[in-house]
Amino acid sequence: MSVLVPLYGFLEGDTIGLIVLAHDDDPIARVIARLQHSARWRVARFEGARAFHAGRELDPDQTVAEAGLSALERIDVRAPGDGADVS
Repeated sequence: MSVLVPLYGFLEGDTIGLIVLAHDDDPIARVIARLQHSARWRVARFEGARAFHAGRELDPDQTVAEAGLSALERIDVRAPGDGADVS
């Protein structure tokens, strides 16, 4: 049985942080897609988006649980090629 995990998401180019509900068995790629969908009115979607947590890049194939994310932790979604890690 999966558990809902609320996460703070910040999308590069957006001025508003978002709370996204993810299941602990959702892959990070799905969380990225949800964040991009939620911000679509303010930020154009970009392919190959990358997610970071506490300065490390998250594997898009890992689940929320495998990435070690817990409730209300922050993830930053950046465009591809942006090598700047976020702490």
